[in-house]
Amino acid sequence: MKYIVTAQQMKKAEENADRKGITFSAMMDNAGNACFKQLVRITGDVSGLAFVVLCGRGNNGGDGIVLAQRIKEAGGMVLCLFVSDLPTSANARENYSKYCVTGVNGELLDTALYTHREEVVKTALTNCDVVIDCVFGTGFEGELEPKIASLFRFISNNCDIIKISVDVPSGVDATTGRMAESAFRPDVTFMLGAAKKGLLSHTCFDSCGDLVLLDIGIPPECYEEYEASFIGEEVLKHIPVRGKSAHKGDFGKLLNIAGCEQFMGAALLSTKAALKCGAGIVTLASVKEVCRSIAPAIPEATFLPLYGDADGFLDSDAADKLKNKLSGFSAVSLGCGLGITTHTQNLTETVIKNCICPIILDADGINLLSLNINVLKENDKLKVITPHPREFSRLTGTPFNEIQADRIKHARDFSEKWNTVTVLKGVNTVVAAPDGRVFINITGNAGLAKGGSGDVLTGMITSFAAQGVRLLEAALLGVYLHGLTAEKLAESMALSGIMPGDVADFLPWMMKSLP
Repeated sequence: MKYIVTAQQMKKAEENADRKGITFSAMMDNAGNACFKQLVRITGDVSGLAFVVLCGRGNNGGDGIVLAQRIKEAGGMVLCLFVSDLPTSANARENYSKYCVTGVNGELLDTALYTHREEVVKTALTNCDVVIDCVFGTGFEGELEPKIASLFRFISNNCDIIKISVDVPSGVDATTGRMAESAFRPDVTFMLGAAKKGLLSHTCFDSCGDLVLLDIGIPPECYEEYEASFIGEEVLKHIPVRGKSAHKGDFGKLLNIAGCEQFMGAALLSTKAALKCGAGIVTLASVKEVCRSIAPAIPEATFLPLYGDADGFLDSDAADKLKNKLSGFSAVSLGCGLGITTHTQNLTETVIKNCICPIILDADGINLLSLNINVLKENDKLKVITPHPREFSRLTGTPFNEIQADRIKHARDFSEKWNTVTVLKGVNTVVAAPDGRVFINITGNAGLAKGGSGDVLTGMITSFAAQGVRLLEAALLGVYLHGLTAEKLAESMALSGIMPGDVADFLPWMMKSLP
């Protein structure tokens, strides 16, 4: 499992590993070696290339010394730049003595102290091919020293080269994601051992470049505490298998309560996605005009037409008509393009109170829930909510910026309090379970930043739930596969041109191509 940790949790994992016999010195060697292998994947043969490795006083600087030595052994030209002082941590001092003082086979790493040779260093930086930041790692808090801030500004403004950070970009708080002014801004960050929570926060995610997680030999059992784990391809095992003698009744009956005359597309997209993911029978309950318009586009669906009011939203009879039909379905989704009226609020509360199968709430279903969240207490069955941050802000009363500053915490707190699976959408979608477990998804791309993408995701999650996949796994599978499909489409389409309907249509091909 790939973990997401705070700085303190990472420190604890390293201490646990040390007690198991994987010494801090060994972990530092492992880190330097792993970074070198990843560096070669980026640059190719390092021979003949020029590198500047920025080293701090602590263990992150020690990682940089090991990496610099590996580059030199492979024929690269490398300068170890100690940005403020020589190493002070025991393991970093050990590597300094090994590679910068006594040497190996009589050869020493080229080194410089920035405070003493500033102009020489700037010349080296403007003439190198790659600069590697190993200054602070997880130990940074507060603000950068003026000299270091000045150095980072010089690199940003004058060095059109590959920029890499090891573990955490210097100037970023590994736990909160808060960025100091003039923080180092890499093209790639090599995260060591586990992902640092702060790097996935919306406060700095765009400034960390591509995130690459590297193994440095810490066993999984050493992570006794962690904030979350990544959703990985192991969730794909939950895709329902279709036996040779299967029939439609084996794959569930899904009721999708969605749409109004103003938002017909939401009903179409969520219904199509549910069918594309394999639900046996998918019924759309909506106003008659929506059903009549959508039926030619999705003839495979069945329809439950209901009367609408003068504005094209479901009328006052909808709640009673659906209440008596809920028991015939294996999963219900509610909210995509539903609209917000007193009648749809009554409908939402009626469904939540009376449904005995899994319920997935999205969009207006969540906005309507925010008008009376206590209705969740009237049904002890597990539910899924799929808000984007502003919907989640309305639902919880928590300011948007507070939610974005710690999405993991707020999603976890809500799930534990209200017995829900919470899918907090956005870059690095958070999926939280009532038992406190939290998962982060890193599949997907900006092609999903378009109205209708959430409707497709709701249809997917509900489809898997209708087929008998447990709700948490249905949510994890839907989120992961949704992003993976967008990534595959981006191989042949511009991100700006990827439509939510494209994602829904491509789902069967995506699932066919999976291992």
